[in-house]
Amino acid sequence: MKDYNSDLHIHSPHSIAVSQSLNLDTMLETARLKGLHLLGTGDILQPEWLKYMETNLDKKNGTYSYKELSFILQSEIEDENSVHHLVFFQDFDSVREIQKKLDPYSKNITNEWGGRPRVNISAAEIVDIISDSGGIIGPAHAFTPFRAIFRQNKFKTLKECYEDSYKKVLFLELGLSANTDLADRIESLHDVSFLSNSDAHSQNPRSLGREFNKISMEEPNFEELLLALKRKDNRKITLNLGLHPKLGKYYKMFCGKCRRRVLFKNTKKNIAMSFSQYSVTENFIIFFENDPKSAEESYIDQVANNKITCPACKDKYGKNYKIKLGVSERVDTIATFENTQHPNHRPKYINAIPLYDVARAVKGIKSTSSKTVDKLYNKLINTLGPEYDILLEIPIEEIEQVNKSIASVIDAFRNDEIEYVPGGGGTYGGIKFESE
Repeated sequence: MKDYNSDLHIHSPHSIAVSQSLNLDTMLETARLKGLHLLGTGDILQPEWLKYMETNLDKKNGTYSYKELSFILQSEIEDENSVHHLVFFQDFDSVREIQKKLDPYSKNITNEWGGRPRVNISAAEIVDIISDSGGIIGPAHAFTPFRAIFRQNKFKTLKECYEDSYKKVLFLELGLSANTDLADRIESLHDVSFLSNSDAHSQNPRSLGREFNKISMEEPNFEELLLALKRKDNRKITLNLGLHPKLGKYYKMFCGKCRRRVLFKNTKKNIAMSFSQYSVTENFIIFFENDPKSAEESYIDQVANNKITCPACKDKYGKNYKIKLGVSERVDTIATFENTQHPNHRPKYINAIPLYDVARAVKGIKSTSSKTVDKLYNKLINTLGPEYDILLEIPIEEIEQVNKSIASVIDAFRNDEIEYVPGGGGTYGGIKFESE
């Protein structure tokens, strides 16, 4: 048995807003930098991408591969309720079989930009089609505020969404703004396996592999993955690693119009009426309360019932734009438990910070494409080894020999001592620390 670092949800140049330079060679290059062994193909139902993958992937002992990098045939599908699902296929024949079955219900499954096709039938019907053809399916980025199973005003359990077919759902993908501590507050999710994937739209190391799963299998192929998701024959997910939820784009509640995030802070000034005292910055609406915890709980309840509008937009436009729940608040409203209760089978989840973002923070650079950051990132990789080893395993003393500030941040996140600026409304969160 071997542990495979696996990122099982990516996209292709045939999905909207995906890098046109994403291909097998650029994926392989990034996989080597990160320490990835297994990737999803992305968008395998799209005809041109299907042909590209079938032409270039070798198959041996049931495992598809390109050079030393292994692949699972994978796609993402949107149902009639605009819920996204992650799908794995056992072989190219089953991809074509499922493509043919779904085609009558989709206007774009064979289109050039149909990488993430919309299929106008229910989630339950899609599950049955996928399962009957030997595939595996589960909800993608399950808690995000857009096009996800547990978004505001949508489903609260797997059964509500998948109806009588919910027992065929073996996994749930957490998404960048959630982790197992959040998801395991919902009792109905305790039986399924959790996946932490990048949902990458680029081969850039900031995107591909920013979240991954360590999966214990005999071989990196579909049959072994199926056993691991079922937790059978000692196959299993042994580690989830992902962004700290606060670094995700949808952790905090936000205005649907201006996308400002909502925060609550304590004040000693006497507040006669809740939500009456606030300040507005470029990115935040900050309410000042004598008891901010209780005030925020009341605010979340009202947002969940669509009763709260954005004060910043009201002041600026004179119109009422609704505040929307972020991932953390949505979990609060549907959780079974106030505090997390992990089932015995749940592996450890590491809240990580991508090495590229650590380098950006150390250098004080906001841009996500910087030659200075590229140089430091590559120096770290070339000197110390793959990114995951640097983040998780290499002794801090060794990292200090290359860069003391980088070592300090990595030591802090390993010990859960990082302070975060929470993301929301489509804006990623950030880290705060004392740089040397």
